[in-house]
Amino acid sequence: MRRPIAAFLVASFVLFAAPVAQATPVQVHVRVEGRTQTLFEGPILTDAHKVRATSDSVWRRCNGATALNPSATPGAAATAATSDAMRVLGQTFDGRWYGQWEDYFLERWGPDAQDVAAAEYWGLLVNNAFTDVGGCQYQLDGGDEVLWVYDAFDGRARLLLYPADYSGGALPQSATATLNQPFEVEVDSWSSSNEGVPPPSPTRSASPYPGAEVAPVETGGGFQKADAASPKTVVTGADGQASITFAEPGWHRIKAVDLVASAEAAVRSNRLDVCVPEPPATDCGPLPPDAVTRMAPPPEPGELEGEGRDPDGEEPAGGDSLVATPPQSLAAAPAAPVRLRSLRLDRGAVARGLVKVSWDVLDAGAGIAEWTIYAKRLGRNAGRWTSRARGGERTSATLRLSAGARYKLRLTVVDVLGRASTTPVGKVQIPA
Repeated sequence: MRRPIAAFLVASFVLFAAPVAQATPVQVHVRVEGRTQTLFEGPILTDAHKVRATSDSVWRRCNGATALNPSATPGAAATAATSDAMRVLGQTFDGRWYGQWEDYFLERWGPDAQDVAAAEYWGLLVNNAFTDVGGCQYQLDGGDEVLWVYDAFDGRARLLLYPADYSGGALPQSATATLNQPFEVEVDSWSSSNEGVPPPSPTRSASPYPGAEVAPVETGGGFQKADAASPKTVVTGADGQASITFAEPGWHRIKAVDLVASAEAAVRSNRLDVCVPEPPATDCGPLPPDAVTRMAPPPEPGELEGEGRDPDGEEPAGGDSLVATPPQSLAAAPAAPVRLRSLRLDRGAVARGLVKVSWDVLDAGAGIAEWTIYAKRLGRNAGRWTSRARGGERTSATLRLSAGARYKLRLTVVDVLGRASTTPVGKVQIPA
């Protein structure tokens, strides 16, 4: 049987191909799709640190540098990052520790525990591919997308939601629509269960998903639920596309689901935050609070029981901290936002559809958490703002744009306190 075996393999397989993360804090995107709702979705700043399951008596090393992979440098790990996400919400996790693997077999995130009788287990994906090592062994790079799915091994398709005019790269987390004008979205699916096999990009996906409900997202207690019963819900056609018209300005949040008799035939999609400016404004102000980068709070004094113990020689005393350590610049928490200068648009390779954008950081403020370059197609086939590149530490990016089109570009930078600032980059014409 695939399901119970695969659930164990996620926690126990050991390969040496897991990516090595940086020792400094990195920003990753964490999503936890629970039994009936999304338990968490958003960016987290995390690093190498220990974790402890509710039923465990000891804080465990969770940084990818295990006795099975001794050459690895300690770094941010998938389970530690998701533990941080739960702490942000005041939630916990539980699992069984396997000393021979130095990893947890995850049994619960937040309120949703596995159901052994129904063979419903938690599964881990990074960048939309099942991992071939456990969550404390899998090290993360900045920008990685961590996804935990309840009942992950029953063969359900996993839904991907993005603007219909999106042309590739990491799935955008936000987009811009025009008030009272149709906004086209597309839902695709990816159902492979092969560990380590990445999904196709949206531009070459062969699996548009018809019949998906693209619904507004309700939030409560930190959790998120797609309201498929809302009159604002739209259904995708045979091409996987649907059209939404937003009659109210501001931020709108949507997610794709497929409900059959109240059950979910597919794993919920990523959330898309859509900005609908009220003219003459061109933006919607700051992102919703749960869409900005957050860090886990430190443990309460009562949680520290067991720290530093060495049970049966499994866990050496000392080592990593108990939660992610803020960057040095965060301690001062300056009021000034990030300031940039000398934005440069290099059209040298434009004949091949490539445009390089680079910039200098004049003042990093509290520290840069993430930057995103957006492009908007102009002219007769005008599109909407879509993200074309995203990063953290780099100060340049090369975009691939469609031939025969003219684009307007802008750069948005978000600091570690969640403050965003947007700067226009310029316009560029791509030859046919």
